[in-house]
Amino acid sequence: MNNIKRAVTVLAASSVILTAACSGGVTQEKEEQPPTVSLETQAIEIDGVGNARQLGGYVCADGRKIKDGVLLRSAALSTLTDEGAETLADKYHLRYVFDFRTETERNVLPDKEVEGAENVWLPVFTSSLYDDETVAAIMEARKTNDPELAYITLAKHHGLSTIYSKMLLTDEGKKAYSEFFDKLLTVGDGEAVLWHCTQGKDRAGMAAVLLLYALGADEDTIKQDYLLTNDAYNKDRIAGSEAHAAELGLTEDETKEYVGTAIAVYEDFFNTAIDGVKAEYGTVKNYLTEGLGLTDEDITALRDKFLE
Repeated sequence: MNNIKRAVTVLAASSVILTAACSGGVTQEKEEQPPTVSLETQAIEIDGVGNARQLGGYVCADGRKIKDGVLLRSAALSTLTDEGAETLADKYHLRYVFDFRTETERNVLPDKEVEGAENVWLPVFTSSLYDDETVAAIMEARKTNDPELAYITLAKHHGLSTIYSKMLLTDEGKKAYSEFFDKLLTVGDGEAVLWHCTQGKDRAGMAAVLLLYALGADEDTIKQDYLLTNDAYNKDRIAGSEAHAAELGLTEDETKEYVGTAIAVYEDFFNTAIDGVKAEYGTVKNYLTEGLGLTDEDITALRDKFLE
């Protein structure tokens, strides 16, 4: 329950795999291989920062792989320690920190500085993405000074999935992600970048999704990388929050909204975002070019820059 309380507080403060093969009757053991997408291969250590991962190693266009230690993602850097900042500066040679949070989030929990890195503010939300009814219900719940009630109210209005359905398609969202790609094109050899939102899973998650599409990763890899947040934030903790949601009488969809708002991601959220893009643009590639303004030459340049 303490974990749930902490998750609620976070929301309130941030205004929220031995296989065998048979041949000729003989069973042969295959050497066990780690999953292509796993926290073991993607997690990185940045002291004081949660959900810190990299995209290195994923197979993309032309069979090339993403370079290790160059494309980093995480939760906010507000709790970054001096040791963590030194790691980002000295080990990764960080060029940019991309912050997808709102102005309020940045003011309440500002990023710690990383020597040599430029902090680039790219707000995905600059206005409310909720309808008036949802906003009114949440405001009424907040008047009770019970943050969990506001949390439950948002879940019942399917607030997070509403955001996913609009995040990539609003003018604000497209502007933020377009500028993200513009800056990536200026990264030099030996330099790394890091992007984040508050928990490093929704807005930052979609940035990783779009970049992986641009680099030519297959959709299953892209989706599994998105879902790695659930390993990073502890599956037992998520299961506990889901059990608590059941105790509160929330439906399955409401439970996803309730737990997803603070600590988890779900395949439904990914599908909502990508289905929305495909409905409007036909393909994600068309979204990258028509929606974000990337040219074929830009995509080639990104692949040459970040793949090996």
